[in-house]
Amino acid sequence: MKTFPTSAVWCLGILFISVSLITTGSSEVVGPADPVVALAGDDIILPCSLKPSVSAEDMVVKWTGLYLKTKNVHLYREGRDSNVDQSPSYRGRTSMFNEELKNGNVSLKLTRVTLSDAGSYRCFIPTLTSQVKETTVQLFVGAVSQPVISIIGTKGWGVVLKCESGGWFPEPEMEWLDSSGTILPADGPPERHREEDLYTVRRHVSVNQTDTNRIACRVKQPEINQLKETEIHISDDVFPKSQVGLIVGLSIAAAVVVLAASAGGVYWWRKHKEKRHRTMKMFFQLMTGHGEAWFVDINRDHLILNVTMVIPIAFYLIRSEMYSKIHAARTSQKQMRLLYQALDSGGDKMKTAFYRILLDLEPDVVKDLGEQNLPGQLVDALFVDRHKDDLIQKVSKGKSIASELHQKDLIPDEMNSQISAARTSQDQMRLLFLALEEAEDTTRVKSAFYRILLDLEPDIVKDLSGSDDDISGSDDDIEKLKKENEVVTREREKLKKENEVVTREREKLKKENEVVTRERDELKEELREAKETIQSLSTSPDGQQKTQTPSQKSEGIEGMEMESLPGRKSGPGPGRESAPEMKPLLGPAGPQKDDLDELERGGRVTTEFNCVL
Repeated sequence: MKTFPTSAVWCLGILFISVSLITTGSSEVVGPADPVVALAGDDIILPCSLKPSVSAEDMVVKWTGLYLKTKNVHLYREGRDSNVDQSPSYRGRTSMFNEELKNGNVSLKLTRVTLSDAGSYRCFIPTLTSQVKETTVQLFVGAVSQPVISIIGTKGWGVVLKCESGGWFPEPEMEWLDSSGTILPADGPPERHREEDLYTVRRHVSVNQTDTNRIACRVKQPEINQLKETEIHISDDVFPKSQVGLIVGLSIAAAVVVLAASAGGVYWWRKHKEKRHRTMKMFFQLMTGHGEAWFVDINRDHLILNVTMVIPIAFYLIRSEMYSKIHAARTSQKQMRLLYQALDSGGDKMKTAFYRILLDLEPDVVKDLGEQNLPGQLVDALFVDRHKDDLIQKVSKGKSIASELHQKDLIPDEMNSQISAARTSQDQMRLLFLALEEAEDTTRVKSAFYRILLDLEPDIVKDLSGSDDDISGSDDDIEKLKKENEVVTREREKLKKENEVVTREREKLKKENEVVTRERDELKEELREAKETIQSLSTSPDGQQKTQTPSQKSEGIEGMEMESLPGRKSGPGPGRESAPEMKPLLGPAGPQKDDLDELERGGRVTTEFNCVL
């Protein structure tokens, strides 16, 4: 058997180690060719690896930020993370892929990216023997928001639209487009505003009536490759036929809303006396344009639990430090609580805007909450009353809506049949509105109609909601509602006092009933004792029942003993004699027959005994 010399074995070992060192030393740190682009709030990966691939499990990997005062972002050494000197802004947000270290992957994961994270990062492995021990990764962070379109007025024969979008970074571009995608000339340059590194941009455009009446607002940011677009459909009725006609039409519409709301308030007052105060207060707020704000207030707890798209809503509404706090909150509930703080400080106007944005982004939340309480139903009913003519003209699924209302027993069979038989959608809607007005609980039925419409034809609801302006009645109407509200308050106080009187009377009757109950129980006890007494009566030898009670019988026997035995007492004592002492006095044979006869005649024996004694 041949053996290798020891020197040969040593040579092979040294050669193997040398090859390993050469291989490890030849690996270089490699990063991405392009910058990493992320949006605020995303989780991203900063790529870095060793080429050729060798294990980095026993190496030192150091991530630093070139722009940071405290540059340490993440440190891996001795087989574990060591972040004692880590920059405070990165604590809890960095990690490496430990299972990939053996393949040379030393990439860094960064969670919940913020705008301040943007910059250059260095991936450095000092233990490498090669000349390329590090690489630089560029991180670019942006922020986007959905644009919002609103109708702000008329101009000549056209309509003026406003598009606004806030919460962008870097600064975006905005443009208007028609239904064919052609860019429309805007009314002047875009308005730009920057606050806390976020940009807000808005732009106006005047459009005339077309075949489609569909206009889009597009906001884009090429540097982060982001584009957001919102489209609006403008109703033909919005475009003015003439200036005089527009003014007259708006005046008539306002008068109809005032009368409808007042009539609804009177109807509700008569039918539900106990709920009049709350109803009149709600109608008063609806009349002054704060119905949506009341809905937001009354459903505060439900919205905090159910709304999830808080960040986009905050983009629309908030332009201050509060947005950063909302964005940094980890849960949607915490975000909503902070948003409500901003809404409370912004007043009813901001709450109304919040309601309409919520209706656009999360209509199911509004739908579910509106079905649970009276304020939501009143908001729905007022929407239906406001847009009655528009709904008659635009809704095409009146038959389906009537069918669902009929299935819920909200409209009668006859009316449902008439609606189904109507030839045009306008005729169907006119009959359907007639059924809504004739319903026993018109507010509830109109609310159900609104919910079904929101489900079947949501675009109509969104378009009409976007065109709503605050409604305000005349001073006389508002004063009238205030006086009616005072009457309701007095009636409620009167009912409260009457209820207190009824409560006292009820307590008095309760006490009297307790007395009667005790007397009845006492009579029952006496009756029971009487029954026991009757059962304990003895029966005479000839079968006749004696009329003496047991106590009377006992007293008779004791009396006889006392008369028969003079000087005998009932209890022990000096005057009582025992039976043996009495025997000599009675004689050996006891009383004779003559004595017994005399005893029966009236007590002769007793006299003789006395003489003997």
